[in-house]
Amino acid sequence: MAILAMMGFVQVCAQGIIVHMKDGSTSIFSSSEMDSITTVTTEDGYILGHWYLGFWKNGDNVVKFDGTEYMTFAGKTLIWGGKGSTTDTYNVTFYPSRKYFVAKNVNNSSDILRWYVTKQTNKLLVLKDGDAYRYFYRSKEAADNAIMELNDPSHRETDNINTILRYASGKTKSSVTPMGTHFENRHATTDEDRAWLLDPANEPNTVAGLTRWVRKTVKLYPYGDPVPADVNQHAIGDCCAMAVFASFAYLYPDFIKHIITDNGNGSYTVAMYDPQGQPVEVCISNKFLCDTNGTIGQVTGKNNVVTWATVLEKALIKWQTRYEVDGVEGIGTEHVSPLFTGDGESFAFAPNSLYTSELKIAIDYSLTQGNICVGGFNVPDLQCGMLKTVTGHAFTFMLADNENSIFVMRNPWGIESVDGKLEIPDDRIIVQSIDARIVNPGAAAPYLRSDLQPYTPPAFVRKSTDLGVSERLLRHHIEFPNSSELW
Repeated sequence: MAILAMMGFVQVCAQGIIVHMKDGSTSIFSSSEMDSITTVTTEDGYILGHWYLGFWKNGDNVVKFDGTEYMTFAGKTLIWGGKGSTTDTYNVTFYPSRKYFVAKNVNNSSDILRWYVTKQTNKLLVLKDGDAYRYFYRSKEAADNAIMELNDPSHRETDNINTILRYASGKTKSSVTPMGTHFENRHATTDEDRAWLLDPANEPNTVAGLTRWVRKTVKLYPYGDPVPADVNQHAIGDCCAMAVFASFAYLYPDFIKHIITDNGNGSYTVAMYDPQGQPVEVCISNKFLCDTNGTIGQVTGKNNVVTWATVLEKALIKWQTRYEVDGVEGIGTEHVSPLFTGDGESFAFAPNSLYTSELKIAIDYSLTQGNICVGGFNVPDLQCGMLKTVTGHAFTFMLADNENSIFVMRNPWGIESVDGKLEIPDDRIIVQSIDARIVNPGAAAPYLRSDLQPYTPPAFVRKSTDLGVSERLLRHHIEFPNSSELW
């Protein structure tokens, strides 16, 4: 007996049956090939139609899908597609009283599905296999957004920024210090501290296996004004600091010029803040951290030029040498920005906490408000324009520069002619791998660009002598891809 799952109007004619589906498609069945017709319902325990996979769950282990994988139930036939290049067909037998079915792969006798139907509504189908549950939805879009419902059933997609901000986490506002919760109850600055920080002859502790302070020629602003291209990380694992510096250059180039004073004698004074949020000056020499061969390991501009970013990085190292709040490697975004702005209030959005449209709204809004926006990825090697994602690493958020991306995230490695720009597509798999940390601008606020635009890297010519990212940092990302310490 043939069983046909008819989901629309059925017209019987001399030549056969025409089935008009709700999605607009039409199927024709020749009467010469049919024995009989039986209609079935979900009440009988049957599954009907197309279902798109949203996520797989086993205990606390959840795997997100985007609706590409689907199952189509048509009577005694089950088609399982979207699993890469394969589409499998099964002969299926339902056991309505048990809410159970057995499906046997027509091309692989060892491939047998024995699944329970634990929930079936007009919108949701939940199938159980052992201790694992698969959540299917009626539309690909619903499957794509399903993980949001899992995280927060009350979360409904919105374009209201005030509602979106309610989903933020990791807030660092402090009632003790404007620098944020991380700086509470830290060492209070003494006159001795101020004198030590202001003496350029006092060199900081060395970091990252670099051992020498070597005098270098400084060209603070190679392109006339600070630009993100001046930030190219090499041997020190302080990617959050580098992403913050690039954000300063993108949003506040005049602020950078305001806080750095060229003393004209080979030293530079940087206006910073102590753990209590009080101004403090840090003066550095024109010696920068190098390896045993004298090759600079600090951040530089293009063609290894020592820039404002190199100066700020050394000031950061010297500040940490005195206050010992953090190490330099692995330092967090919200622990770097306030050292220069005096404001450590921040919040974050974790992966899978916002719909794609909401994350775009949050980033665009935050950037136009002048907030320092830095983020990362928890899935490696996802293609975003010319470049791929890297985990355990920090990137600078920027406005989208074409209609195919929702925003840009710049890698402080500054790679390729695009200067490290990852163009983030409207692809939920990629977007849901992103976290974001948004920090108040503090003292930088008055210097915000009047008309913020997408970032266009300046023209530069790469040289064979250009330093890239050190093997040590690259090896760290390979060996510790899921590290919570960002390098």
